[in-house]
Amino acid sequence: MTQTKRDSGSKKGKSKEIQERKIEHLKIPIEDNVQHSINYFDDMKLIHHAVPNISFEDVDLSVEFFNKKVSAPICISAITGGHPVSKEINEILAKAAEEQNIIMSVGSQRAGMEDPTVINSFKITREVAPSIPIIGNIGIGQISALNFEIEDFKKCIEMIEADVMAIHLNALHELVQDKGDVSYELFRKNFHKLREKFEIPIIAKEVGSGINQEVALELDKLGFDGFDVGGAGGTSFAAIESKRKNFVNQSYMRDPAELFREWGIPTPVSIAYVRRTSQKLIIATGGLRNGMDIAKSIALGADYGGFAFNFLKSAWEDRKNKSISNTIKEIRTLKNELRSCLWLMNINKLDDLKSNNTKYVLLGNLYRWLNQ
Repeated sequence: MTQTKRDSGSKKGKSKEIQERKIEHLKIPIEDNVQHSINYFDDMKLIHHAVPNISFEDVDLSVEFFNKKVSAPICISAITGGHPVSKEINEILAKAAEEQNIIMSVGSQRAGMEDPTVINSFKITREVAPSIPIIGNIGIGQISALNFEIEDFKKCIEMIEADVMAIHLNALHELVQDKGDVSYELFRKNFHKLREKFEIPIIAKEVGSGINQEVALELDKLGFDGFDVGGAGGTSFAAIESKRKNFVNQSYMRDPAELFREWGIPTPVSIAYVRRTSQKLIIATGGLRNGMDIAKSIALGADYGGFAFNFLKSAWEDRKNKSISNTIKEIRTLKNELRSCLWLMNINKLDDLKSNNTKYVLLGNLYRWLNQ
């Protein structure tokens, strides 16, 4: 067999492996409970104002996201891409986001770079959503690779005509995943190359373990334009990996993916940590369940609230029905819940809620986390 044929076979095998992983990452959260057992937003209460002196309809949810105005501080967080089913899910999400004028992210574009046959699962987002902000996505493992090429980053941008790029930080996920990327020594050097080459905003995105003050300070100084805190409280990728057939993990007496399923900094804590360190943009993700959790996030210092699990569920149902109605309803529900919170606190614009510690109280473990 020639070297070319061996390389081709290797690429096909790797592509199939990635596609199988992508579909499992969609199905497992739908079929199994892989959520963190504790959600620290429950230890935060917003302060009620008994006599609002503003009209409910006058509460303004509109915000700007890197110079694009959106109807509310709501982001469909990175969910998927790289599989035929992913294309259907992304099309549903993008159509709904366009209709409701909110932000959308795509899942890791690594699959699209390594297998041109799945690029359309990403490209579809811009095709059906020409005007909204779309966030591209590539992993720290790819940026840190020995064979990293600046052109790969450019391809990710062009693939979806991205307004913003996210570099996802998923050390825990890679650690418990078969053949995960667990060396980031070249990350800083390669990131500097990106900053010199591209003017597009780049945000640092955790995927379920949160960002502490030390890391936030370093990433701010490196030149990131914002943060997606991705704290603990929602879907646990370690828990997902514990459900997958990972023969490496099965070689141990205890499955590391199961041991680390609750690992991480809670999302409300991570928001506060990052805001203490940086004044750059913050998207709160990781266990947000409703519009009240968006309000709590903004009160702690975030600018936007991001949701993955809610929209995975709505899009999964819409796919069965060949519609976007459930996803549209979820977005409208989030907007109504957020507007209701602001009105019940006598606030008519989001700026008056942001980092406003007179509008909430902290209880229990969340209080202890932030005041230790």
